[in-house]
Amino acid sequence: MEHKMTFDSIWEQEEQQGLQQRLRQDYPAWLRRRRQRRTALASIAVLAVAGLSIFNFQSSTPRGYDSIACNRSGTAESHWAKVASNILTTETL
Repeated sequence: MEHKMTFDSIWEQEEQQGLQQRLRQDYPAWLRRRRQRRTALASIAVLAVAGLSIFNFQSSTPRGYDSIACNRSGTAESHWAKVASNILTTETL
C-alpha cells in the first residue's frame, strides 16, 4: 500500500522535527535551571529551620536569678527562687 504524502502531512512532519530539535537543544538549560531552583529552595528551607531552632533554643534557655530580695527573714533564698520560678512558669503557660 502506497502512502500518499500531502502538503499537510509533509508540513506537520517538518514542524514536528523542528520542535523535537528545539526541545533537545533547550533541555540541558532547562534541567540546569530546575536544579538551581531546587538547590535554592532547599537552602532556604534549611536556613529557615536553623533560624527557628536557634530562636526557640534561646527563648527556652532557663535564666537563673542573681539574688532574691524579701523582707521576711529566716526563709532561704532558694525557697523564694522556687516560688518565683513557679509563678513565672504558670503565667507563661
